[in-house]
Amino acid sequence: MEIINEERNIIEDNINGILWAYPQLKQVVGTFGLYDANFCDDQIPLISGGGSGHDPADWGYVGKGMLTAAVMGKIFIPPTKEEIVKVTKKVTKQKKAFYIVKNFMADVHSFDGAKKELENAGWQIGMCIVADDISVESLSLKKRKRGVAGTILVQKILGVAAEHGANIEELNVIANQLRNCVKTIGVAFGGSKLPGREQDDFTLASNEIYYGIGIHGEPGYCKEIFKSSELLAHELISKLKLSFHWKSGDKYALLINSLGGTTVMESMIFNNDVRELLSIEGLNVSYSKVGRLLTSNGMHGISLTLLHLEKPNWVQALKFSVDTPNWLA
Repeated sequence: MEIINEERNIIEDNINGILWAYPQLKQVVGTFGLYDANFCDDQIPLISGGGSGHDPADWGYVGKGMLTAAVMGKIFIPPTKEEIVKVTKKVTKQKKAFYIVKNFMADVHSFDGAKKELENAGWQIGMCIVADDISVESLSLKKRKRGVAGTILVQKILGVAAEHGANIEELNVIANQLRNCVKTIGVAFGGSKLPGREQDDFTLASNEIYYGIGIHGEPGYCKEIFKSSELLAHELISKLKLSFHWKSGDKYALLINSLGGTTVMESMIFNNDVRELLSIEGLNVSYSKVGRLLTSNGMHGISLTLLHLEKPNWVQALKFSVDTPNWLA
């Protein structure tokens, strides 16, 4: 069961609730785009987005120090090129903007189309495509490289850089540095709750877990019987270790993300196990954050993101105070 009214009005009702709760956000007419009403247009505006159903991403990170605007589409469907262009033109008159995009084919197509249209009209548009997911397909072992919860760390670091006056070229440099330094792996215990569906995106037995699941219900790489939070943490950390090839003393930022239906208690128990195992690995966790940050509309699951802190100012950026609905320092 979900707390909704008419299914056809679900996005509009959600937007109206957001606007009531956070009056500093304003909607761009004719879109599901929200922007920071206090933006002074004296820095490069950062715009992100994607399909709805990942709340509080991305609207929850709109505000001073992070995103200037977030433009959403329907449930799990990205906004159109035209909607992105409309939001971009609404928030800035300087004909410059920077897009942060999750690596899904449809999302990239929409944002890249908007970028090209604006560039043909004389704009300068930077774009970062986040591909932090290290899950693999179960048969081909081809890297998925989807954009998932690590996107929020990229938004935070680029947001602070823009706040301090970084131009598009400088934002592109930082984005390229971050590209291979942020990696995420997730697991689900139950699928997303989508309007119009009588069951979850996928079905698991009551004691099963699904490693590598995507934020739109994409298949993972392995189903297993759940035994403990500690063994779950060990599996995810093992996959991240293979990807990073870290050594003792390396500095990392940690993000543990509830995919929607996971409770605070579950997240904190998992956090405790992760921190103990990373300590055994000899890693220096200089920053950590736990919360419901990028969801899959009620999916019972959790993801683990690590950011290799290759640049000392990245951890300073993560700790920098911002004013958004969902990033609490």
